[in-house]
Amino acid sequence: MFALTARFLLELALLAGVAVLVHDVVPGGWSWPAAILAVAAVATLWGVLLSPRAPVGLPAAASLGIEAVLFAGVGAGLLAVGHGVPAALGVGLWLLDRTALALLRRTP
Repeated sequence: MFALTARFLLELALLAGVAVLVHDVVPGGWSWPAAILAVAAVATLWGVLLSPRAPVGLPAAASLGIEAVLFAGVGAGLLAVGHGVPAALGVGLWLLDRTALALLRRTP
């Protein structure tokens, strides 16, 4: 149960990371609208492809790959714009959570 709660919190942290990253990268008055649109796009992608009730069923490896690209990409972007600690925490905690979920699924 803890690993699933952590997963949900990591999903929210991913969306926050997307918002911060896009806000820092997009210049001027477009930073907030771009951040909101980016968060909406990632949340939609997650809901359609990765959520437990996703309308599009993907193989586990594909889901893991998409998750990895999202977390690693946002982490790399945050690192590039000077947010190294949140980037490392986000990616590291995601790796720990995915490992915990994998181990819990193997336990009879």
